[in-house]
Amino acid sequence: MIKRIVMMELLPENEALFISTFDKVKHQIRMQPGCEGVELLRSPAGDHLNIWTISLWHSENELNQYRSTDLFKKVWATVKPLFSAKTKAWTLTGIESLS
Repeated sequence: MIKRIVMMELLPENEALFISTFDKVKHQIRMQPGCEGVELLRSPAGDHLNIWTISLWHSENELNQYRSTDLFKKVWATVKPLFSAKTKAWTLTGIESLS
């Protein structure tokens, strides 16, 4: 399993459009082969807002397959103009987890 964490910096006035877009596609993303879950988080940061997604995938290969879909390309084309800085992303593999 891997976790994909993506941080997107937005101007606050773009938050509603971003969330609306995410809301329309979140179930489609979750139903992609290999996706086990998707989270959307926010953190205010001065004059901008950081929006984070955390998704859980069976493998990096399945994540990359999703990233090549028309769904991903359409969503990315819609939300990318809302960003006020370059997106940052990390792909992590677990070492240990306690619940």
